[in-house]
Amino acid sequence: MLREVIKMDEMVSRLVKELQAIVGEENATDDRAICTSYSRDQHWHFVPAKNPACVVRPANKEEVRAVLMLANTHKIPVIPYSTGINVRGLTIPVHDGSILLDLSRMNRILEINPEMKTATVEPGVTFGMLLEQTRKYKLRPAFPDAPLTVSVLVNYYLRGIYQTAATDGHDHTISYEMILPNGETLKTGSRALSRMPYFRYGVGPDFAGMFCAHPGTCGVVTELTAKLYRLYDNRKEYFIGFDDVATPTKLIYNLMNDELAASIRLVDNQSWLKGIFGTFDYPYEELPKFVLCVLVEGVDGVFEAKDTLVRAYMKECGGEVLDLPAEFATTFEHESLGGAEKSCMVFGIKGRGNYHCIGLYGPLTLAAKYYEVHEKTALEVGIPKDHVHFYIDPIYSFHGQLCYFELDIFYDGSDPGFGAKLRNYNERQFHKLLDLGIYGWFRPYAGIIEPTVERIGYLAEVWKKFLRVLDPNEIMNRGKLF
Repeated sequence: MLREVIKMDEMVSRLVKELQAIVGEENATDDRAICTSYSRDQHWHFVPAKNPACVVRPANKEEVRAVLMLANTHKIPVIPYSTGINVRGLTIPVHDGSILLDLSRMNRILEINPEMKTATVEPGVTFGMLLEQTRKYKLRPAFPDAPLTVSVLVNYYLRGIYQTAATDGHDHTISYEMILPNGETLKTGSRALSRMPYFRYGVGPDFAGMFCAHPGTCGVVTELTAKLYRLYDNRKEYFIGFDDVATPTKLIYNLMNDELAASIRLVDNQSWLKGIFGTFDYPYEELPKFVLCVLVEGVDGVFEAKDTLVRAYMKECGGEVLDLPAEFATTFEHESLGGAEKSCMVFGIKGRGNYHCIGLYGPLTLAAKYYEVHEKTALEVGIPKDHVHFYIDPIYSFHGQLCYFELDIFYDGSDPGFGAKLRNYNERQFHKLLDLGIYGWFRPYAGIIEPTVERIGYLAEVWKKFLRVLDPNEIMNRGKLF
């Protein structure tokens, strides 16, 4: 055993020297303390912590190419990593001897094109960086409900924009450039044919769509072009309280069907509402159990017409229009929905600072059932009812009544027994949701992909063959999917 450890250490030392020759001595290391800092994320209850063998920080795509070709030659697993706001274990090594490819030095905004309403970015560009530049043109990216320190490229490539403004829709990626393990460069959409990366559907199939939602398993995306959206001066917000999930669905449907609201979110009164208002200092428990947050925006004339229709629908919905402090409206209007210009997440429950969720896409018609099975399963495994929280974000276009749903549990991470409850909850809940019917999961990650692959038939085999064509030596994020 000792001999094997010594042999492994020698191999890693040689590898680090080769990597340092590519990226510079200060940008490749096997220092244990540094490697340990990459070994876990907030999904530690489900994905065991594991150190990479070394961490490499390339500065440009040529260095990325050289690292990948070296790893491919020696069949060394590679885990791409962007800005470090990681969830679901997607950047935690599965195999011994893995290279952690930290792309945070590649942080250039390559282009903002206000005429085309696009931005082209590298992996290390954060939403905060992009917002600062795009607002100069009265434009903005589509924002997730996440810190402004998360990577734009990774969230879009991951199909990670979920709690976004309703009018923005679901897909914000136009095209990207990916370096494959063999060193070849693959460009999608119109950028494959010309220098214009502004059209997703170029020659042949929609490869941008084919590469989305299984991040780091094909190659390394070094550039991405995404849509930008207009910032409006005319904006107005409403908050309507309900005691259940089913009652507000008619109002949500009407607003979405008539394309009236810029953003619509149904949240419970204890979790995400605190993020929307940006403070814990309010008696949220006195509000109705669920709050529908509605933002109306637009140009002169159109805005007034929309607002009139929204108020008419609100009048007949059966909910309680809430009288909230004026500063909440200002926060909502300018920072949380539509604009999403907040610098960090402010949400959670006092004494329960850890957060677990199952994110999924499904129809609004099943909203009440999703909540029912969420609460029921949590109680079955011993999770208290007051730990159970819920979130709905309807998404344009509303074909199929598409919504993003989040089944949330807030808990105290220092409780040694809670991890077992969450694992039990997940194991039951994944199967229940698949039986009930969903459109798909928010992200493919450990635990969620296994029961899903069993149900998608031959598509799973096609998916595996597709990955083998691009990565025959299976070095890319090996073990995360199949």
